[in-house]
Amino acid sequence: MDRSLDIEHVARELPDLDAVLDDTRLRPIGLVGGFALVLVGALLGLPLANTFWTSVVSGVLVFVGIPLFSVGLAAPEPEDGWEIFTLGVDLTREQRRIVGIGSLLVVFSPITVALLGPILGFATAVWLAAAALAVLGSVLILTGFIAWTSRKLVESPVSR
Repeated sequence: MDRSLDIEHVARELPDLDAVLDDTRLRPIGLVGGFALVLVGALLGLPLANTFWTSVVSGVLVFVGIPLFSVGLAAPEPEDGWEIFTLGVDLTREQRRIVGIGSLLVVFSPITVALLGPILGFATAVWLAAAALAVLGSVLILTGFIAWTSRKLVESPVSR
C-alpha cells in the first residue's frame, strides 16, 4: 500500500497543533495575510459591485482572514529581524491552542454552508449550524485574548 494511503503513517506524520501554533513564522504570515484577506473582502463588499458572487467571495475572504489574523496575533513573537511584528502580545501555549481551535471553527462555518447547503437545500438547520460554529469559534478566540489581557493586568503593578 502506498504510504500516503496508510492511515497510521499519515497520522504519525501530521504536525502537532501546538508545534504549528508555536512557530514564530506564523506571526508575519498571519498578520499580513489576514489583514490582506479582510481588506480585499471588505473592498469586494462595497456596494459598487454588489452581485451574489462578490458577496459570497467577500464573506469567505473575511471568514478566513479574521481567524488567520487572530492566529498570527496569537503566535509567538519572532526573534530574528522582524521588529515590525514585535507587538508585546505573548500568549501561553494553552491560550494559543484556544485561539487556534476557535479560528478553525470560524473557518469551518462557511465550509459547513458550502458542503451541507446544496445537499439539504440550504435549510434553516444548515445556517444555524454554521452560525453556531462561528459564534463558538469567536468566543474561543476572544477567550484566549481576554485570558492574556487578564494575566497582563494581574502581573503589572498598579501605579497611582
